[in-house]
Amino acid sequence: MDIYLSLSYWLFLIQFWIILGIIFVGLEILDGSLIFFLPIGLGSFLNTLLLYLQEFEFMLNHQFIFVWYHTLISLGIFSLISSYCLKHFNFKNKKEDINKY
Repeated sequence: MDIYLSLSYWLFLIQFWIILGIIFVGLEILDGSLIFFLPIGLGSFLNTLLLYLQEFEFMLNHQFIFVWYHTLISLGIFSLISSYCLKHFNFKNKKEDINKY
């Protein structure tokens, strides 16, 4: 029972990151700002992909994540990358404002 209380157990589960991504994307649907929740949700999905590739040895036996805090660092990096991509590909800000005098 003690293993379920450890943080490293939960941070290496692929299902945990999928659930976390679904929660953050759902919160983004409620918020709609594309600033905070969606990049973290996309970052958790990318973190899931990285853990999946590492678990089933698709990366030729190379491990990027082997300590629990590496999952949080990779989440932060993926969230920053997805935030930049969302800002770069957001086309609604390129229109002229009709109310600007």
